[in-house]
Amino acid sequence: MLVLDKKITIFNIKEVYFSEYPFDIKGCDSLRFYFCKDEVSLNGFSFQRKPTLIIDLTQDLEKIWLNMDRKSTRNSIKKAQEKEIEVKINDDYNQFHAILKSFMRQKRFGSFLLMGEINLATMKKYGTCFTARYRGEVLGGHLYFEDEENILLRYSASKRLGLDKNKAKLISDANRLLHWEAIQYAKNKGITVYDWGGLWSKEEAEQDPQKRGVNSFKLSFGGEVVTRYEYYKIYSRIYNFVYHLFA
Repeated sequence: MLVLDKKITIFNIKEVYFSEYPFDIKGCDSLRFYFCKDEVSLNGFSFQRKPTLIIDLTQDLEKIWLNMDRKSTRNSIKKAQEKEIEVKINDDYNQFHAILKSFMRQKRFGSFLLMGEINLATMKKYGTCFTARYRGEVLGGHLYFEDEENILLRYSASKRLGLDKNKAKLISDANRLLHWEAIQYAKNKGITVYDWGGLWSKEEAEQDPQKRGVNSFKLSFGGEVVTRYEYYKIYSRIYNFVYHLFA
């Protein structure tokens, strides 16, 4: 189980991963449990059902590869390999942290106010960081949390926003390669589940082309759509006001 401390201005936020069920933790303004497998009822906690995509890593690697879409995914991974994009593990925390901060402010400013920002020390302590380099430049990366059975994609960010089409395509191919390398890394460690960290609901995807595109990207890797549960409890009245103001 991982318990992360975050800060949103004056508020103390705790996030819990890989717990079977929610429970109270004192000394915080807000508490959130992510990706629990079971639905339970606990006084004071609200919950949301969240679809996510998982890949069964007990399968042969070749089967996982063949379950991926050939045109959109496998070919892109091969192109990234041909261009000799380097994948680094836990080498580029500082660069990725800077890219993530910029990316979140451009893409999800409202979510940033609700989620808070993961600091560099927490990232290094708890996260496994995959980054893609091209000719020495870090293009983007992924931050995973893991335990003995699960590897969870928690943050993904790149420099693709505002770039020309060729550079954006290069980064898109590199992003797919990062997922493939992380899948192999996890399987080699004996981890059994690769969790994509959420999908947009069918209704949300139908209404928003961007969200539909995110789902299509993830689903192109194969896998199974399952339901997970997110539990949250707000202890501070002031934070409760701020949270619902930006939710």
